[in-house]
Order: sequence, then structure tokens, then C-alpha cells
Amino acid sequence: MCCKTINGEMVMLTNRALAAAVIASSLCLGLNATPASACSRILFNHGPHHVVARTMDLYIPDHAKIVVYPQGMERNGAVTVGQSHNWISKYGSVTVSSLGAGTSDGINEKGFVANLLYLHETKYEARDNRPGVSNAMVLQFLLDTSASVKEALESLNKTQVVSEQVAGRTWPLHISISDASGDSAVIEFVDGTMVVHHGSESNVMTNEPPLAWQLNNMKRYKYFGGSESLPGDIDPASRFLRASAFLKTTPAPKDTRDALAMAYGIAKTVSVPKGSENTSSMVGSEDTWPTLWTTLADSTNLYYFFQAAESPNMFWVDLSKINFAKGSPVLSVSGEDHSLNGEISAKLVQEKR
Repeated sequence: MCCKTINGEMVMLTNRALAAAVIASSLCLGLNATPASACSRILFNHGPHHVVARTMDLYIPDHAKIVVYPQGMERNGAVTVGQSHNWISKYGSVTVSSLGAGTSDGINEKGFVANLLYLHETKYEARDNRPGVSNAMVLQFLLDTSASVKEALESLNKTQVVSEQVAGRTWPLHISISDASGDSAVIEFVDGTMVVHHGSESNVMTNEPPLAWQLNNMKRYKYFGGSESLPGDIDPASRFLRASAFLKTTPAPKDTRDALAMAYGIAKTVSVPKGSENTSSMVGSEDTWPTLWTTLADSTNLYYFFQAAESPNMFWVDLSKINFAKGSPVLSVSGEDHSLNGEISAKLVQEKR
């Protein structure tokens, strides 16, 4: 592992191919090779309140499902080349599965949160001799084994995430993680090297270009020392700026409810309504990917909220009401059930395995 300076700050580098973690489910991705305007993630950090807001934007329905996994589950990295890493889940988690393929978002019982977003410029390393975890499994691997950002980064230094094909190609992604202390990191793969942005600079993540470019670009705008006004279009750079600006200017919340409302409000400023067109000059950017759903992960109080874009109702899981003990069943509920509202742990149904 080594370090490198990006935009005047030191970031950790390591020779890893934590290759794009993800199946179409985790994505916010498309089938062509052009950049994609998809998904946003915001970490709202104020005092004791640590809330992650995330939007999923996709060009087709992803048939989201909320899935609860217990401790003690045996997992395999499922790589096709080299040795697969095997592990047993140490922590239970509440996740979102998309397209019936894998985990795209989630929180575990320790308040550790992980999210996957698209990054077109991702470039991974070739397979090496480390035990591998496929890109379809990486998010669940982190949720199963990590209580903190520090632990997750240590795990990624020991286990190689291997990019596996889905729908005939590999998918470029970056990863955001945070924990109950408010620590945060964004993990990207640029020119074959894993770049870790660790700390407050990683509180916002959208899509291309990579985070280093986004952090430099924001200096042009009024909220960050520049002279330009905030853009209102939907491309990733504009969404990054709006989320960063509103996060910067939001007052301290009075309580948990206030913190959740503020995080949700910022997420709505970067959501993409159906029918929206990208009016920016970002050449090649996909412009017809609406927001399908939004999640709020409260690492402080261990709540996980979900709202489908087509429903006015928001529902949530109170993790304190879930039995995560080894041997407990895997539970789920459809994110497309628009009758759901409020706390729904009693409505989770055992999955057939």
C-alpha cells in the first residue's frame, strides 16, 4: 500500500482490483459503454447524527427487494479464476437487492453502511493470487464482515475483488462506505489502482468523472470559493455540486427526526423525475434514467428507510426488532409493494432457500 496526493490531500493507494463490484442489480448502469447519469449518495454528518441518503437511478425497473440476512451465513466469493474467498457472516444486515441478482445498498447491525454506484472510468487490475470475491458479492462481503470503515478497508487489502461478467460484460463501479462514528470512504479504481478517499471529502458521491475531478471542479462555484452559480441539470457533476452545497449549508439538526428529514431533503434535490432530460454539455451522458427509489440509513439509531419513487409512502426497518442470530431465516419484502408504510419488520416474510 502507498499514498498519493490528489487535489492537495493524501489518499491511500493499493494494488487491488476491487473491480467494479456488482451485478446489474447494484448498479445504476446501462448496457452501452457511454458514461451514465445515475445514482447519488450523501452522508449527513452532524454531531451524533450519521445518516446516509442514497438514490437509485436506472433505465429499467429493478424490482427492488428488501432482504434481511442473519449472522452465521456461509458465503463463497464465487470467482471464476483463482481461489475464491470463503467467509461466514459475522453481522446481520438489512439490504436492497435489485433485479434479483445481488446487494446494491445496505446497513448492518453495527451501523456500517455500504453503497454501489456507477463510475464509467473505472479500470481494474488483472487477477492476482489473493483469495477473490466476485464483483457480485463485494457489497455483501463488506456488510457481513465489517463494523467500521477501518475494518472494511483492511479487508479490501487482504481480499481481491474480481470483476466478473454480467450480461456479457464487466461493470465499472465505485463504492462508498460509512459507519456509526461518522467515518466515511469512497473507493474507486483509476488506471488500475485502488484510490481511497477517506474522511470528509468522501461525504458525497455521484458518478463520473472520478471523485478527484469532482473535488477540483467544485472550487469554481460560489459555495466553495468560486464565482459560478450552482447548475440545475441532472448530470453527475451537477448533482455532486448541489448535494455538496446543501450539505455544507444545512443547519445542525435538533433531533433524529430532523436529521433524517434534512438528509432526505438533500436527496430529493438530486433525484431525477421520470421524463427528465439532461440539458448540460456533458457529451455522451445518459439522460433518461429516472430515480427508482431512495434509501436512508441511520447508523446512529439503526433504522433503514425505503421509498419507491412511484409511491408517496415511506417504510422502514427498525434493526432492533430483527433477530439476527445464527440460524434465523432470511427475510424479505418487495420494494414494489406500495401499500407498505411505517415500520414493517413484522411484515417481512421468510424466503425459501
